[in-house]
Amino acid sequence: MSKIPRVRLRPGKAEKLRAQRHPWLFSGAFVPEAIAEAGDTVAITDEHGNPIAYGHWDPDHPIRARVFAWQNTTLNPNQAFWHQRWEKALKLRQNLALPTNSYRLLNSEGDHSPGIIVDIYDDVAVLQLRTPGARRLQPTLVRFLQKHLPLTGIYLRGEKIEDSAWVAGTPKPFVILTEYGLRFKVSIETGQKTGFFLDQRENRYLLQRYARGRSVANFFAYTGGFTVHAAAAGATRLLSVEIMEEPASLIAENLALNNLTHIPHTLWVEDAFSALDRLPPREWEVIILDPPAFTHHQDALPQALRGYRHINRQALRLLPPGGILFTFSCSGHVTPQLFRDVLFQAAMEADRPIQILHFLHAPPDHPIDFFHPQGEYLKGFVLRVE
Repeated sequence: MSKIPRVRLRPGKAEKLRAQRHPWLFSGAFVPEAIAEAGDTVAITDEHGNPIAYGHWDPDHPIRARVFAWQNTTLNPNQAFWHQRWEKALKLRQNLALPTNSYRLLNSEGDHSPGIIVDIYDDVAVLQLRTPGARRLQPTLVRFLQKHLPLTGIYLRGEKIEDSAWVAGTPKPFVILTEYGLRFKVSIETGQKTGFFLDQRENRYLLQRYARGRSVANFFAYTGGFTVHAAAAGATRLLSVEIMEEPASLIAENLALNNLTHIPHTLWVEDAFSALDRLPPREWEVIILDPPAFTHHQDALPQALRGYRHINRQALRLLPPGGILFTFSCSGHVTPQLFRDVLFQAAMEADRPIQILHFLHAPPDHPIDFFHPQGEYLKGFVLRVE
């Protein structure tokens, strides 16, 4: 094994960082002489040279080191180390007995594997390797997946489609995902994120409790996950609003896959903001707002909050008394409390009293490191309008 570079913290930093155990260490925490190559595994030391943690180095990012082990003894993060860690992650998912053939196997910091996302879609694994350190581990990760799972293919999803490729097995552009007895066609190569929003599984199923016998409007519908669950529960009629034509075209396919085409369904391929603004009030008894992240940067947070406030204010104005709103934010920069504050403002502006029925989050195959609150990116509420 090659020697692990050591990067030294500024005086007084080590004790605070060790106590907080946050896995992101920013450039200002290190002395100027702290140097390593992008993707290097580094030993992070106090001012006296004593190791306190191990992480992946990125000299070109404000998050200079992403910690994967808080350990003050010598560590050898070789293939055996990572395979042992990922075996624990796999065992967690197996023990959950999830009602699906598709799940998240590795959730980045939530599984102490910074920058690594692995979603399993039946017999296909989709990888996202978001940091130089994660990309260095690609061969090790592929070997692990081939050893432990009966996969026919492994797809690497890059930042852009042209950076994506099948890295093992046989290409399989489409997979049929099942959850709670329902089926969905997933586009592995062109779908959003890794193909489907696995983090909304339990929330889609919860919708069934409220959709029976009601009219349901699903905004930012993507391929119709919430629409199909509402139909399966016995909704009286459905509206799906999705601005992108390709995923929108799959909504009808997914309804047909589940023999649900008898329920009246309208599809609007348009911007959800304009759709909310032109809908007549009290026509839809249940509304779902599941937008993409309105910001990926702290600087754009005020504008994002205005967007969340606008769509929720409009939805609250549209609902009849007793109406139900499922509303979400998936931006890591929007904390649960901040999202709740936005909903408070939206309710005041809509002049509608509301009750909180549920706090919503990602399912247990998306674990969160307690010391990494940014991992709690998905948050949501079920609200009842009085």
